Amino acid sequence: MAPNDKLLKFLSKNDFITLNEAVKLGVSKMSLSRMVKGGKLYRPIKRIYSTKIDWLTHPLHRYAPVCTLYPHAVVCGVSALTYYDLTDEEERNTWIAFPRHRRVMNREYRILYPSGDSYSLGITRHKCAKREVRIYDIEKSVVDAFKYLPIDIAFKALRAYLKRRDNNIGKLSKYPKQLRKPQVNEAVRTLLSDE
Repeated sequence: MAPNDKLLKFLSKNDFITLNEAVKLGVSKMSLSRMVKGGKLYRPIKRIYSTKIDWLTHPLHRYAPVCTLYPHAVVCGVSALTYYDLTDEEERNTWIAFPRHRRVMNREYRILYPSGDSYSLGITRHKCAKREVRIYDIEKSVVDAFKYLPIDIAFKALRAYLKRRDNNIGKLSKYPKQLRKPQVNEAVRTLLSDE
């Protein structure tokens, strides 16, 4: 089977293919460029190729490329709040977290380097076709908002979280203790007493 046929077969079963995966199939970078120029492929993101782009509008699937390109990446910050529908902030860049010892230089993403528990707590894994998306759970995302975002955005996220039927105050109150952010529990008490 010709390399380009292998590529199209792969893309019939997957939303996208990375540059490295295409090269492993025997497809050259030049062939990929020609296929993009000829309209057979899209390149929605650097080093990502696809035959369709409708998956980019799916709330979770759109984070699959970054999690595939960077195996230690975890979706966080405004991106996580957007996924959980806790903010009205515009997501200009995808926010991702890496362990402190990993350094990634890519201006397309807003990159954070938390250490220890700040990185490892609350990671959830979701399957998107044959890909995995790692994103912090909703409670960790709210606590992180107090650490990385302006206070007004953090309070909006907390208010939106508290209004949800599926909120878990017990779980939410454990993260600030583990991450040494006591002001989150104070904010929760203040907002709950106002209601």
